[in-house]
Amino acid sequence: MEIISKNNEKFNDFEEKTYKELMKEGIKRTQEWFRKVDEILLKSRDKQLLKPKDLKKTTIKCRFGYVEYYRRRYEITINGKKKYVYLLDEYLEIASIGQYSQSIVDMVLREVVEKSYRQTSKTISEDTAITIGHTTARNIVIKVAEKIKKVEQEKARLYERGELEGSKEKEIIFCEHDGIYFYLQDRKNNKEKRKYRLKKEAKIGVIHKGKETRYTNDKKLINKQIVATIGTAKEFKKLMDVEIGTKYNESKIKRIIVNGDGAGWTHSIVEGPKEIFQLDMAHIQKKIYEAVKEEYLELMQGIVYTDKPEQILNIIYNYKVELEYDKKEDELNKVKELEEYIKNNIEGLLRYQYKLGFSIEELNKIIEKYPTLGTEESQMYCCCRKRMKRNRTSWSELGAEAMLKVISYVKSNTIEDLITGKMKEKIDEELSKRVPEPKKIKKIKYKEMRYIVTNRIIENVEGWKKLRIRNLLRSKKCSELMLIG
Repeated sequence: MEIISKNNEKFNDFEEKTYKELMKEGIKRTQEWFRKVDEILLKSRDKQLLKPKDLKKTTIKCRFGYVEYYRRRYEITINGKKKYVYLLDEYLEIASIGQYSQSIVDMVLREVVEKSYRQTSKTISEDTAITIGHTTARNIVIKVAEKIKKVEQEKARLYERGELEGSKEKEIIFCEHDGIYFYLQDRKNNKEKRKYRLKKEAKIGVIHKGKETRYTNDKKLINKQIVATIGTAKEFKKLMDVEIGTKYNESKIKRIIVNGDGAGWTHSIVEGPKEIFQLDMAHIQKKIYEAVKEEYLELMQGIVYTDKPEQILNIIYNYKVELEYDKKEDELNKVKELEEYIKNNIEGLLRYQYKLGFSIEELNKIIEKYPTLGTEESQMYCCCRKRMKRNRTSWSELGAEAMLKVISYVKSNTIEDLITGKMKEKIDEELSKRVPEPKKIKKIKYKEMRYIVTNRIIENVEGWKKLRIRNLLRSKKCSELMLIG
């Protein structure tokens, strides 16, 4: 006991000391592993194609610290042009961003969609053997967003040319749209001008195949894919179409159900013959609850679920008459706002199940295949709202767009494929499987075209009649001329 009492080291101290020693051992093992792999690549390379030049020193920042190592540089000639490659990086897939390993980048992205840049840098510094600042965390987000943008542009280009199409088959696809406003950065010194802060709308969409049971009385979306941008409604629509077209076989899709909150852009982008717009029920009920009181409330909230929801306008009219008679101006104005909201979205008032031809009695039987919609509010909060609007955060347009792209890929579980390059490999693999279309041969007019068969018809005709017949025959097809002849 006396020996133990003299040693005041506690478990936390022992844990920290052991952790540091293991990190140092990890660095040594990694350096030795890099050296062995590089030697194997040197011996097994194509000696005619790859010529070793020299060794270059570099550093990669990984979970257990800063690993310095040497990698061999090779010279390769392609189409008469010299190029230098590092076989070690190619073989081990070290596609680092700012010399950070893929695991560090992945940790930063998963932290930053939930926390601020400062909190993210603090977490990474505490959980790993490296230290990063909040500016570094932001730079990683910006660079990853640039990669996402390039992938999206390439997918859009190939999709529009008909070279890339999805393989999944589904008759009904669901798209739920919503938007959130966030503050833009305003660096003007004049406080009066800063009184009214600038805002920007982020447009967010959730694409899925429906719902499935996860726990008791709890369901989750099937094949959820988030699409987000601060661009225009047209740009958002293009992103949605490309995402659907490159994931699903469009020839098998019969209907695309679009669920929106009634904002102008949510139903203005519904344009295809397969697309059906539906006004989000949660927003309908909220508008009714805020405007209506007493016995009319339950009546209005119930009728919008039926196959004749437009009858709510008749109920609103009767309610307005009562309010005018009782001279309740405040309540009357709220009801008028509700009426205007219903009229502006009257096409989306009927539930999509009725538009597909199902009756009220059949709704309970088809609930699994044709579920009720309205998850966009929850998705918006979990995915974007709590990150973009927390603590009145303000953004630059570049930073906001980058964060939205990263959030959409992280929440869709596709960020790893992007970082590792698997996403690009999948696109290349899809292109390799497609049969190239036959090349079109350009027709060249070699000599002046002669009008065949005309001599046989007009050989016995002279004068102006001959000229008239010749001009008449110029507009005739060969098959018609043969019949005449």
